[in-house]
Amino acid sequence: MKAARRRRWLGCLARSSGAAAIVAAAAPVAALARAGAATRPLRAVALAIPPYATLDANGRKTGLFVEALELIARESRHPIEITLAPYARAIAMLRSGEADLMIATSNSAIADAAEPMGMLWATEVIAIGRAGVKLDGLQDLRGRTVGMLRGTDYGAAFLSDNEYRKHEITDQLQGIRMLLEGRLDASIGTTLAVFHAIRLLGVPRARLGGTLAVQSREVHLHLSRRKIDEALATELRRAVQELRSSGKADALLAKYLAGLPSA
Repeated sequence: MKAARRRRWLGCLARSSGAAAIVAAAAPVAALARAGAATRPLRAVALAIPPYATLDANGRKTGLFVEALELIARESRHPIEITLAPYARAIAMLRSGEADLMIATSNSAIADAAEPMGMLWATEVIAIGRAGVKLDGLQDLRGRTVGMLRGTDYGAAFLSDNEYRKHEITDQLQGIRMLLEGRLDASIGTTLAVFHAIRLLGVPRARLGGTLAVQSREVHLHLSRRKIDEALATELRRAVQELRSSGKADALLAKYLAGLPSA
């Protein structure tokens, strides 16, 4: 009897030892899986509009939003892969979860797809007229053909759609060209994008009309609603706040504003 009990006890010990070994072996695998998930690059989409994001002569991504995303990656310790896309396509990528992050001015279109992680800059949206068009107020845009970035939304404070003729443009380079050709009466965009386009095209300021401040907007880092994770969101908010408080965000913007006209 003693021998039989001893055999049963040894059998139980062997089974429990085997189970423990399986658990022990699985633990490093689970840890590696968690580590892999934590270091998997976030996918960002940057607006393919100079000077926000473009390719240089060597095919490298460059621009204000590209550099800002690189700073956020370093500050948050989350690697970020950057793709360039037009505005409407970028919003669609954010909405579908194809992109996790996007830097853009806050508006109703992006609010449906993402949550803001913090403001990087404040910016002014302006209208610039073709030569001879005087812009003293929004009323001067009534009945005019106005270039607006495809997919943008300037909210209820702007004119209603039946008060002007909206013509969608892909970027401010196209808008400025169409002003010069007389195909638009005015084009709307951020001060940075509009005047950067004028400089890139080598257009003398005198060949265009006046400008009108349309509204002020905040530029935020946005996280797709399909990627919401509180720990990640906290890290991204902290990274954006650090860029603001350290002055790095403002210094980066100043680099791209340097040498541009102010009106």
